[in-house]
This record gives sequence, C-alpha cells and structure tokens, in this order.
Amino acid sequence: MAKTLFKGFSTVQGPKTRKLHDIELAKQDLKNHFHTKRGERIMSPSFGSSIWELMFEPWNDTTEESVKEDCIDIVAKDPRWRLAGIETYSSDNALSVQLRLFYQPTDQLEVMALEFDREINEEV
Repeated sequence: MAKTLFKGFSTVQGPKTRKLHDIELAKQDLKNHFHTKRGERIMSPSFGSSIWELMFEPWNDTTEESVKEDCIDIVAKDPRWRLAGIETYSSDNALSVQLRLFYQPTDQLEVMALEFDREINEEV
C-alpha cells in the first residue's frame, strides 16, 4: 500500500467535508490559488491570481504573456508541481488556461484545465 504524503480536506462538493490526499489535494490547492483574485485573501494581499484583472483587457500578445507569467508564478509557489507547458485561449465570454504539470512526488503528468468566466466575474 502506498504511503500518503499529504492530507487535507475539501468542502467544495457540498455540505459534507471530504478528505483529500496527495495528488487530489495538490490539484485542489492549485485550483484554489487560481480561483482566488489577487488581494482577496485577508492578511495576504499578494496571494491569488491576476488573471481576473485581465479578463476584460483586449486579447493580444501582452495580455497572453501576462496570463502565462501569472501561471508560472503560481505553480512555482507550490513545490509539489513542476510546470511542463501552458496553453491559453480566449473567447467572448471566458479565458481558458491549460496547464501541463508534473506532480513532483511521483513524477506523474497531469493536465489541468482552468476556466475564467467573464459573466461570473461580473456577478462577484
């Protein structure tokens, strides 16, 4: 039986707390970081993603490079992950980011797709 390296929990799936371990915990932590707007976390104004601030900027090389730099910075803050590649897409209503990541403890490749919806951003 494989030894558990990381333990945590999630309340995302509903009112019942769900235990997370290892790679599932690392994926949820990374998603939480991306879906937190920079400056939104109390006592930690530099935590979060600046992608939310770029949502309504014209999609050009500068904006795309800013999104990629933000992804590189966020992944670099979590030692469990190593970034292998980034692809970004923009449509009328959303920004999409696809990350190719290696989970360091097992050197397992994971593809993580993140969606940043402009309509959801307006409601918040």
